[in-house]
Amino acid sequence: MKRNDLVFLIAGGAGLIAAFFGAVGAPQVEWVNAPAAIVNGVPIPREALARAVVALDADSRNPVTPEREAEVLQRLIEEELLVQHGVELGLAETDFAARRALVQSVLSLAVAERAGDDASEAELRQFYLDNRGFFAPAQRFSASIVFVRDGADAAQRSAAIRQSLASGADAANLGDPIAIPMPSGALPQAQWTRLIGPEAAAAAARLAPGDVSAPIATAGGHYIVRLNGFIAAPAAPFEDVEEQVRAEWERRADERAARAYIERLERAARIERHIERPPSS
Repeated sequence: MKRNDLVFLIAGGAGLIAAFFGAVGAPQVEWVNAPAAIVNGVPIPREALARAVVALDADSRNPVTPEREAEVLQRLIEEELLVQHGVELGLAETDFAARRALVQSVLSLAVAERAGDDASEAELRQFYLDNRGFFAPAQRFSASIVFVRDGADAAQRSAAIRQSLASGADAANLGDPIAIPMPSGALPQAQWTRLIGPEAAAAAARLAPGDVSAPIATAGGHYIVRLNGFIAAPAAPFEDVEEQVRAEWERRADERAARAYIERLERAARIERHIERPPSS
């Protein structure tokens, strides 16, 4: 039989089938919604195949042919076989990476349940007002920094410098020269970190105004820091941080959705605790 004859025969047969179903009614099984395949009793939905084909089409310059679609279905079947075998091997219970991927997938389903639950501008503004401190710029502080070069008399010099700083002496008249001039104004901790390193910056941030740190080791010597004071940065206008506010609102909404999902699972589960929870404070 020629190819064209075969095409017409198939088309004619499809027309007869459609006419038959129109006369006597469709069968009980809805073939449109039937799975694309069934692997050991587990269906592969046509929607999953369609999504995979669309993804392939988006990543490929060539059109998706029936042959390519069949290849995609074969890959989904192979994936299902591997998943089933992995479950049989107990990987979901014993393999940390597999468990983590499974947990993340289920949490993604939990978060997807709140799809469309977007905050209005009024809700975002109220959320911003309730959490203004969270969206405020990082707190800044001013500090006096003295560098003491390593040497036989370094400990003795450091003790004298700490006493002078505690008495309010100007840091510029103490210690050894510093390659980078230290600012007199207040900076966020991140900028102090770039100037004097993370350990010295963190130590300075822990001080109370007027306090002097112990020597903090650095290359070629150590720093001594006096904290002069903190300056609280004003909160930015809502319009300037709206995207940040929206992102944080959505992050917390996702957390609430995931927590509610887990609590529903926990209520429906039979759980035996052999280690008691500590009493809540």
